[in-house]
Amino acid sequence: MAEKDRVVEFLRGEFMGKMVRVVESSNKDLIGIEGRIVNSTRDMFEIEAENGVKMVQKKICKFLFLTENIQVDGAIINYRPEDRLNCKFKDW
Repeated sequence: MAEKDRVVEFLRGEFMGKMVRVVESSNKDLIGIEGRIVNSTRDMFEIEAENGVKMVQKKICKFLFLTENIQVDGAIINYRPEDRLNCKFKDW
């Protein structure tokens, strides 16, 4: 499977339970938050970090999914989880 196909398949999948780190953000306080995604809505991830659950807005951040080693701009996944199944992800 080509790298692009692997990434698109990942982007269409479930993010709940994935380990993630915020690597870039227009809100500097969010950079470095790392933990497990415990909830995902259209606009937000709830990340269970060492010091509690953090609400992180997707569209202003870039995320590194640690296990998969895939970096994703939150703006391209700023959809409800069920809507991502049909996304084309042309920007990827």
